[in-house]
Amino acid sequence: MMRELYNSLFNGNNKKLFLILTLFAVLILITGCGVTGGNNQKYYTGYNSVEMQFVDSAPPTTFYYDSTAGTTTTANLDVNTIPIAVQLYNRGSSNAYGALFIHGFDPNTIAVQGYTLGYPGYSDALVRGGNLGSLFSGYFNANGGLAAANIIIPTAYGGGQLSFSNIAGQKSLSFSSLSTDRASLFSALHFQIQQSKYTGYTGISLDVLKEPIGYVLNPITQGLFADFNWGPWLQKFDLEGRNRDNPIGGSDTIEFPATMLNMPASMEQYMQTIEVTSCFDYATHSSTMVCLAPEPNSVNRNPTCRPTTVSAGGGQGAPVAITTIEQRPAKGRTTFVINVHLNKQNSDDLLYDLFSLYKCDPSSGLIPKTSDLNIVYIGYVYLSTFDITMSCIPDQVMRLDDAGNGQITCSIAFPPGSPTSEYQANLEVELWYGYSKTIRRDVRIIRQ
Repeated sequence: MMRELYNSLFNGNNKKLFLILTLFAVLILITGCGVTGGNNQKYYTGYNSVEMQFVDSAPPTTFYYDSTAGTTTTANLDVNTIPIAVQLYNRGSSNAYGALFIHGFDPNTIAVQGYTLGYPGYSDALVRGGNLGSLFSGYFNANGGLAAANIIIPTAYGGGQLSFSNIAGQKSLSFSSLSTDRASLFSALHFQIQQSKYTGYTGISLDVLKEPIGYVLNPITQGLFADFNWGPWLQKFDLEGRNRDNPIGGSDTIEFPATMLNMPASMEQYMQTIEVTSCFDYATHSSTMVCLAPEPNSVNRNPTCRPTTVSAGGGQGAPVAITTIEQRPAKGRTTFVINVHLNKQNSDDLLYDLFSLYKCDPSSGLIPKTSDLNIVYIGYVYLSTFDITMSCIPDQVMRLDDAGNGQITCSIAFPPGSPTSEYQANLEVELWYGYSKTIRRDVRIIRQ
């Protein structure tokens, strides 16, 4: 019967019809793929970043403790080892560099490699928590703030060293101020310096826009991790953001060897909570067409475009979203008011000042202050092919209010001889910040 059907389809007019239908189907498939692949909205919208979840039963909701096993040998440790594994997914558009911290349980009964001093079976275990001064000696002042220190740019990014300076009473890297450090940062990453025709100051070449979102931010964070004394023992991750070449983003699985050392003799069962906190950098990047009107009061009745408020709703693939860009034209000058909003996916999410990210470690003994949270740095702002970052006020730093809203203003002054008619140009904005997320699972421990 199948042979008869095949012969029927490929005889005479049926053969032609079959070929036409096949060609039509292929064209639909190609067209559909082209539309999907060319749609930036697929990769660069939404409010997600690095998401994480426990892997299946690691840890299990119920764990049976063998009270007859000792804790002096690796073999016995395996008997009472609680499997803990975390799956990480970068669901946003920015590259992310960060670390995981495990906590929430009684450290006297559960030992984790890298977190428990003298953890049997592991010679490289380090103590977490305790005296901050001993852990971060030379890097932080008595109030837990950054003291004089240097950020070492990893050699993979070109190497180099950057210094902290005082900005508005806080120790920060002055990449966002009118100093040589910002130029040093980009020069260390092999980006050329250029003179901006709109602002008259030295800016960064357009080559930075060819790199992945967050590319400039990641080596800063790696250098900070070294200053925070977050050494090789720490479980770190480096995840690529979603993009055309990698539409699903980077992923990783991190395991935490954990062992039940003992259980209270008077208890047959009890609950312990396993919590994992991620601390990482992230960037928001927006590319928006704006209208420039050097002479907004001219008699031109048929302008090419009109300056207005441009909506960037739907997010840019990051928790901090640029919502609108207001264009305020004046004679010889245009001001851009950039509005942002923090879109938390969970109440445990925290937006950190990048330079306070060390307080994200739950075992550091430090509690984040209001001044440590809801700070966003202006990585760079380009109008057309020119860097206008240094025109942004206040001080290229944005503080979000309690509702998660923030605003920064950037401007340009058109030089003599500029066109007087309206024209469209691209405004590129990248914002930098630290971020934190926490997941938890309750484990019922039962004595066997």
